[in-house]
Amino acid sequence: MDLVDLKLENLLEYDPDTKSLRGNPQILYYRQPSPSEYPLDLNKGYSQYIIRNGNFLRAFGLVQHHVMHLPKPRQVLEQMDFFLNRGTMLKFMGDGTYGKQTNFAACRFKGCIYVRSLWEDHDERYTVPYLAKTYTLKARQYVFTRSPGALPNTDAPVDERKQVYGMFSAKLGSFRLLYSAEVSGVSNKEPLGDLNDPEVLKKCQLASLRVDKVGRRNNSAPLWLMQSYLAGIDQLAIANSNERGLVCRPIEVVSCAKVMSQESQFNIHDRLQKLHKILEEISLKMGNKDNPHQELRFNMRKDSILFENRLTSIEPPGNFDQQFIDFINHL
Repeated sequence: MDLVDLKLENLLEYDPDTKSLRGNPQILYYRQPSPSEYPLDLNKGYSQYIIRNGNFLRAFGLVQHHVMHLPKPRQVLEQMDFFLNRGTMLKFMGDGTYGKQTNFAACRFKGCIYVRSLWEDHDERYTVPYLAKTYTLKARQYVFTRSPGALPNTDAPVDERKQVYGMFSAKLGSFRLLYSAEVSGVSNKEPLGDLNDPEVLKKCQLASLRVDKVGRRNNSAPLWLMQSYLAGIDQLAIANSNERGLVCRPIEVVSCAKVMSQESQFNIHDRLQKLHKILEEISLKMGNKDNPHQELRFNMRKDSILFENRLTSIEPPGNFDQQFIDFINHL
């Protein structure tokens, strides 16, 4: 099974000061550091690291903003079956948390099913991550800049609140999906124009960066490959850091398709089949129940999925803004 008709539909930027989304974001451009810039110090500025600290979008905040700013929202809603985010899709595909129970909820509204993950460890999202966990974001600061070929400002603190998100559409088997995912930047060598323009979005070559430790196999490789695949990213950059958090040798750029073909324990088609099977189960369990104020909750552990036998009323403030509910009801 394959993901087909994958398309970048929109790019949105989250502003932590206003706690709002806006289109046509400041996209960042990938650059290869020059030999004189090495080693790249991934520890630099850790004491100034800015955590998200509550700067999170509410459930389905991205899809609500995206749909309400579409020129023909009704047409899009009639075409789509599921609204999700990439993190939820990865858990369904098997993201490596096999021994841990994960909890989810699904809600049908005007025929479309919205699926979200239920966070259990909220406190972890309000604390400064340990040093090595910040390396990837710091590494991005060395290679992603505001214009093609520009020099980075690695003295600035890493601010994990500021995120750019992509909205993607794709077809998986019998389902049309609309989902969101964080975007690091693009590998385009020329400046892009207005990212609200669909023709400009078609030109975006999304880029991804991973940090591995020298001499140690990275067990998160399948997760990283799935993340890239779902965002239509083919060229992947790998930075190898030593035990002191220094990247001493040039960053390697590899092909996602090539790496996937070399991973003997990883098959993207099997993972997509698993995702499709879970979406089928959710669709069957939801039946014709259609209410934005109720959801079906379920949990997963390993390959088993357990649904509650009733719908749960959603506590205020709910999953959807009232403005969005009114907007959809009036279409």
